Amino acid sequence: MTTGTEQAVSDALLAIAARVDGEQPPGMPGKGTGSRAHILAKLESSTSEFTIDELAAIVGLHPNTVRAHLDVLVAGGRVERIQGRPHGRGRPPLAFKASADARAPYDELSRVLSESLEVANAPELARRTAERWAQSLEPQPIATTADQAVDHAVESLHSVGFSAEASPLRDSITIGACPFAELVEEHPIICAIHTELLSTVLSASGQEVGVEAMDVWVMPALCRARLSRPDQTPARTIDPQAYGDHLRPPLR
Repeated sequence: MTTGTEQAVSDALLAIAARVDGEQPPGMPGKGTGSRAHILAKLESSTSEFTIDELAAIVGLHPNTVRAHLDVLVAGGRVERIQGRPHGRGRPPLAFKASADARAPYDELSRVLSESLEVANAPELARRTAERWAQSLEPQPIATTADQAVDHAVESLHSVGFSAEASPLRDSITIGACPFAELVEEHPIICAIHTELLSTVLSASGQEVGVEAMDVWVMPALCRARLSRPDQTPARTIDPQAYGDHLRPPLR
């Protein structure tokens, strides 16, 4: 049974995620879905400003594409265009931040989430919140292959506001554009909830694919989920340490 605290945390997490790809409220133009929503979510979840190049690196889009999305968001009053921080000589680049009106709902949800996490039972909270979150997702069909299970998991991560990309072997998923990035340092349990969510989605796929480990912030704003796949067993594994220095090629 879900306690009041766990219910409050679940509701706040779901509401923050819903702001990324949810329906646009009346009178709030320019939010959009997909890439534009990811850009807005990043700005709303941070008190810092970002240049076009910084946002492009975070969301994985060309700077010209990011600029076009920002123009729409600025016109809709969701984002403010300001003078960026100076870097050496020359005029500082333009920077962008979420408008005060755009950040207000996020700040309120963050406050509720932070207060609830202070008194939460961490292990049970992570499991139950992930289960409830998974139930809110669009049902994915049973996967016929392990690769398909990973692809479905990537789609589920997209649907709750993350950017996500599977590796060519489908043995890991790179995750970015976290809507909760500003809260993670103070409340690392949020990362545990995301890990449980991914595990729950993969478990429901019907395939033997699971989360072996979650590497948090391997690079700024990027995490990596390492997956376990019994169908991928190497013929042999070479350990460089086992050869010894006398078998190493000479340095040139």
